[in-house]
Amino acid sequence: LFMVNKYNNTFSEELIAFLFSFKSHRMRRAILFEFAKKRFEMEKSVYNQSIYRLKKNGYITQEQDNFSLSPRGIAYYTNKYRHIKEKIEKKNKIIFIFDIPEDKRKVREWIRNQIKFWDFEMIQKSVWVGYGPFPSEFLNRLKLLEVDKCVKIFNVQSKIKT
Repeated sequence: LFMVNKYNNTFSEELIAFLFSFKSHRMRRAILFEFAKKRFEMEKSVYNQSIYRLKKNGYITQEQDNFSLSPRGIAYYTNKYRHIKEKIEKKNKIIFIFDIPEDKRKVREWIRNQIKFWDFEMIQKSVWVGYGPFPSEFLNRLKLLEVDKCVKIFNVQSKIKT
């Protein structure tokens, strides 16, 4: 099972914390938290609230100072239909067209929900206009779901002569 320490510290940080804690478990944890705080720019209350929420929802389990992903956490992390929260750089206008077979209805719905998140405008149910380019994670997910051949992405250039 996947195991991580509480603050995801490096070996050198663990060693420094051990040497300066004078065998005090509380002092060692405080030093490790300071390293994590600098790395993630996080307040302790925010960190504790996040850990509490993950445990309450059943995504992680805790044994002393070690956390592990629960079966529910593993299922969530490996879910190929989870939402991609990365924002799109709005560099150029694109047309996104897809024709997903009926037996992959769940994939089709996931794509629609994902491009709605990126503020694409629907022309038809399978033709959308918005700004891109798409994140590489999205394009990789299309390959993983085996629908990359069912999707066409076009750049739009407007040349208006007056």
